[in-house]
Amino acid sequence: MPALFNYILTPSSKEEVLLDRPLPLSHRHPKHWIHITAENEEKLMFLFQKHDIHQLTIEDILNPSSRIKLEIFPNYIFFVFRGFHFERNQLTQKNFNFILTPNQIISLTLDYRDSIGDIIDQWKVNNKILARGYEFVVHKILDIETDHTLAITQKIEERIEHFEDQIFGNSKSLDISNVYSLRASLLSIKKGMLQNKEVLEDLEKIKNSFFSDEADAFFRDVRDHSLRILELVDSNIESISSALEAHIAISTRKTNEIMKILTIMTAIMLPMSLVAGIYGMNFRHIPTLEWEYGFLTALGSMGFLGILMLLYFRIKRWY
Repeated sequence: MPALFNYILTPSSKEEVLLDRPLPLSHRHPKHWIHITAENEEKLMFLFQKHDIHQLTIEDILNPSSRIKLEIFPNYIFFVFRGFHFERNQLTQKNFNFILTPNQIISLTLDYRDSIGDIIDQWKVNNKILARGYEFVVHKILDIETDHTLAITQKIEERIEHFEDQIFGNSKSLDISNVYSLRASLLSIKKGMLQNKEVLEDLEKIKNSFFSDEADAFFRDVRDHSLRILELVDSNIESISSALEAHIAISTRKTNEIMKILTIMTAIMLPMSLVAGIYGMNFRHIPTLEWEYGFLTALGSMGFLGILMLLYFRIKRWY
């Protein structure tokens, strides 16, 4: 993956951005797309000399945890969309920044992103997207990231199902911390997708200024996918809660069964200990102490009392 990934694209060309000069306000083609890998504030301020980009917009671009939002400025619209990456049970959140002007779309990220990189790498095939209007480039990126988030949610769902199988299969390799990690990932996805949905709704309100009517249905489709993700996330969170409740109930039941067995064993041993204690007292005269069968009689008495109590517990259905 390249450290810097900077291009200016039109339906008929793909050129690397020259970082030693400010970004152009216009290009040979009336509508074009510029993608920039943001390095630092000084570099962005230099690149945006001709665009009059607000200082707060620059700060939001460089902040990896900037809130998902849409802001309208006199000469451009700025919005942040959040994508997700899931690997080794770790969820990573990555912001996608977009600056929209009447003739330009500028996308900015802090590092290389597969969704954007794949589109640009195969530009000979994907250039027709921009030919329809730059709103379709925006849609393409948002659609890829939303579908990727849906795939992550489905992967988490599979792991939850595996966790449920472990619970009801009495698996000894059950890792509760892993389940709580999945739950935290789902909550992060839910928060991000709710904010993404708000941005999509805000985009729909201002679409007449920047987007064609033809693109409206495509953005509604992305919003519908966002709603599907939210429904799936809520369902998975409920599944985790139910699975954890089942795990606690099963664990409590096992503990109660162990305690019941130990209590029964203690109760059975109690009269045996009583007999042993009586015949173990240090008195000179104890009945049957000198009797030939006294020891066997004592053992028999203890065994008889144990069996008698066991039968009593069985009659009472205590086990």
